[in-house]
Amino acid sequence: MEGEGKLKATASPRGEGVCSESESIIDVFSKFPDQISHHIVSFLTVTDLTRFGCVSKRCRELCLSSPKLNFDGFSLANTSTCYYRLKLLSYLDRFFFHRGDSRIQSFRVRWLKHEEYKLEEYEGEEPPCFCGRDCYESTRMFTWIQNAVRCKVEVLDLETDVYVSEHEPLPSCVFQCETLRYLVLHVNWTILRTPSFTFPSNLKYLELKKIFIENEGFFKWISCCCKCIEELNLEEVHGMETMTIKSLSLKKLSFSSCSIALCHIKISCEKLEDIFISWSFDSANNKSLNIFAPNLKHLNWVGNMVKHPNLGKFECLADAALALISQGDDKNNVFEVLDSLCRVKCLVLNEATIKGHFRGGSRSAPLYDTLCLGMTFKSFVDELIPAIVFLLRGMPNLFNLVLMKSIPPLEAPESNTSGIDIEYWKLQNLAFVYQLRQVTIELCNGSNGIEFVKYVLECAPNLERMVIVYLPQDLEKVARKLEKSKISNAAAAVFFQEKPIKI
Repeated sequence: MEGEGKLKATASPRGEGVCSESESIIDVFSKFPDQISHHIVSFLTVTDLTRFGCVSKRCRELCLSSPKLNFDGFSLANTSTCYYRLKLLSYLDRFFFHRGDSRIQSFRVRWLKHEEYKLEEYEGEEPPCFCGRDCYESTRMFTWIQNAVRCKVEVLDLETDVYVSEHEPLPSCVFQCETLRYLVLHVNWTILRTPSFTFPSNLKYLELKKIFIENEGFFKWISCCCKCIEELNLEEVHGMETMTIKSLSLKKLSFSSCSIALCHIKISCEKLEDIFISWSFDSANNKSLNIFAPNLKHLNWVGNMVKHPNLGKFECLADAALALISQGDDKNNVFEVLDSLCRVKCLVLNEATIKGHFRGGSRSAPLYDTLCLGMTFKSFVDELIPAIVFLLRGMPNLFNLVLMKSIPPLEAPESNTSGIDIEYWKLQNLAFVYQLRQVTIELCNGSNGIEFVKYVLECAPNLERMVIVYLPQDLEKVARKLEKSKISNAAAAVFFQEKPIKI
């Protein structure tokens, strides 16, 4: 009896403590306005959100009315087998049913293919495996999207790699949603049909990845109906031969493609400030790039040089990076591209672009406003240096110079990296050396890099800072070769920076 009394005495306060704690949590959420409570629960995944909804009536109301839904981060317990995935899909369907028409501000879905194809053993008859019928899963997701559109969604983010058949394009209601502002679609080659031109779009951000666009009319729809769009990101978008983007509101454009069919890109955007283009192909014969962007500030172009570049003049350009592969017969095109960048302040070029410009003719592109230049190359070989000199002739006001290795060469050539000495550089009479303030150079095999360092130290009277990047085993050799160099500016600071060896 004494033992029972003690048990009851300890059990009663504990029970009261649990009840009191639970009531305290409920009271806290009861005191918060819906806006604050919804912000708190917005950090929960949908599975955690429903657990929260089981605490009380108030929590259930918050669960079903939460404006931000995150269908992501599902545990293995919910996705490890076909059976559990089916249960999760059914559960999410019911969740949408109970939500009714409660407004959805943000809806994110991340649903990837099932890796395990064996059902876990359990009692009863095994249901048929639906992993081979991924269309079933995509249909359910498209139903969720339709529900989100019905609930006036503003942000929609869908990522999936389940297969979607040709007969099941993306629901057209997405592009007819007046409340939608932010749309991200990373899907497995879903067909995107041209939306109706009857409905104006209020999209500000559109991102498409692994999409098959049915025809070029989709870009016409963007031009005609998306009057508020400010950012457009396209990655691995296939299906069209010509991509024409005209917009009075677009400020940022990113395009990355390996599509064989694409031949022509036409961009006309008066407010455009930022462009990233990654475009590679086998032949440039029928490829053209036309850009009208008078207010462009940032340009990044990676890939092949097109046969017909028409970029106009970028009068407001702050920085540009070109990593182009020259075909050898497009030497004049490289010059035309650099001529379009004549007002650029900061410029970064790869080795192929530098060589292509050198083949362009008897005069270098006039880059008089360029203050910062970055160059990347495999090695500081003799054949590259005349091309670098040719480029520097058009930059008399260069302030900052960076020369770095792009990737380690498969073979480190010694024979053609020691043919240019300091006297060669002095004979070039390059005007930029008198304006130069800062230099960063990564030393390669041979002495060409060292000779250029000596040239700058002795001939740049306004030099303030030089950073020399070297391999650990080369420090003693570098120091020995530079110890007799006369620094033209006594105030110049020289720093040695060791480059770690990648294994």
